[in-house]
Amino acid sequence: MKLIPKSVVPKHASVVLSLLVCFAAVSPSASAKDRAVKPAPQLASVIAHLPLPGGPVNELVLQQRGSKQYLYVEQDSSEGVAIVDVTTPGQPNIIKREAWPNASSTGKLQMVGSRLALAAAPETATAETVSRTDTLKVLDLNDPANPRTILSLSGVTSTLADDARNLVYIANNDGLWILKVQPEQAASYEPRACLSEDAFNEFASCQ
Repeated sequence: MKLIPKSVVPKHASVVLSLLVCFAAVSPSASAKDRAVKPAPQLASVIAHLPLPGGPVNELVLQQRGSKQYLYVEQDSSEGVAIVDVTTPGQPNIIKREAWPNASSTGKLQMVGSRLALAAAPETATAETVSRTDTLKVLDLNDPANPRTILSLSGVTSTLADDARNLVYIANNDGLWILKVQPEQAASYEPRACLSEDAFNEFASCQ
């Protein structure tokens, strides 16, 4: 039986020990790379841009009908209100413009419930005018893409919405006008044609 010299064993042991030391030195570096902090995901990004001719925007109002989404863009100019189809947010599209009652001046859009709006524009001041007066249009928004004027009044000096009783008070040179707003659950309008996506929308109003 051949015996291994004792001097050989320490030599092999030192080689193994050297390899372990090298591995230990490399290992933390590798794991450190694995633990490198990943950049946080971006919380917001621009998906679309739509140029808006005319004056600056004063207010944005969102309207929904079934699967369609419409954005009313109120501008501080004679451009009036732009109706933008934002159903596909990445592809906004101006489908219509609603002019102010007085096209020569700026105006203001006031929502009364979700299906009615008051569009007011100041009238030209005269020497007899003590306070500012507006021309006011009451808009039916049952079809958001095609607002319908149901009442137009001139010389309007003040308006007030009584949401609790579904009333709107309008004062002008002829006196006080009181409008009864149809409650949301009782609102009636012509249903649109059904789309394929309406099959998954239990609240869609179509036929």
